[in-house]
Amino acid sequence: MLKWKSAVEARYCDVDIARRNCGAATITAIAGTRERFVPTASSFTIGALSPEGDVSELLDSVSFGISGRWVKNILGWRLLCNLDQSWVRRQYAPSRYPPLHAPHGWHQDGALKFDFQSDPDGEFPRNATLNMVTCWIALDSCGLEAPGLELITERLGGLLSPTALRTEFLQTRFASKRFWRPTLQPGDALLFRGDILHRTHVIPEMTKDRTSIELRFFSAVSIPQRLQADRFIPFG
Repeated sequence: MLKWKSAVEARYCDVDIARRNCGAATITAIAGTRERFVPTASSFTIGALSPEGDVSELLDSVSFGISGRWVKNILGWRLLCNLDQSWVRRQYAPSRYPPLHAPHGWHQDGALKFDFQSDPDGEFPRNATLNMVTCWIALDSCGLEAPGLELITERLGGLLSPTALRTEFLQTRFASKRFWRPTLQPGDALLFRGDILHRTHVIPEMTKDRTSIELRFFSAVSIPQRLQADRFIPFG
C-alpha cells in the first residue's frame, strides 16, 4: 500500500494547489482524459492515480486468502473489477472542507446508475439492486480522529428510495446494534454487498483527513445492462 499512498498524496497535493489557484478545469486536466474527478466527494476514478498494471497488482493482493474466497462465493469464479466505478477518495476533517466538498450520506452501492425517477412510486424491479461487492480499503487510520464509515449490518435485498435514506427513518427501522462504525488501520479492508446501507462517519471533533480506495466487483458472466459502457479488468 505504500506505493499507492505515495501516489495518492502527490495527486491530492496537485488538487489542493489547483483548488487554490486555478479551479475545476485544471483539476479535471489532472485526472486525465478518460478519468473523472468529483469535487463534491474529492474523488478520482482509480485510473487517474495509477496505470492499469498497478491496479491489477492491487487486485491480486485482494484476491488472495479469505477476501478473494468471500467475493468468489458471492459472485462466482469469473470476476471483473469496474474501473469506472472504482475510486480513490479523500474525506477531510470538518474544519478543512474545500469548496463543494461534502461527506457521503446514506446510500447503497447497488444503486449505481439506477434511474429512481423511472419508478417514482418506490416499487423498484428485482434487478434494480446490482449484484456486486465493494472492497473499501483504508489508506489512513480512520474512525476515531479521521472520518471513517458507518454501516448498517443487515441485508435488505433491494433498494430503498432516496426519501427513505434519512437517518431518523433508518433509526426507527433498524436496531441500534445494527449501526456499526469500525475503527480501521492503514491497509484494513471492508467487503460488503450492493444492498448494504452505509455513509461517511464524520463528527466535528475529527481533526485528520482520511483517504480510501473503493474497488467494485461484478460477475464476468452477467454484467448489468446499465454498466455495459464501463471499463472492466479481470479480478482473481
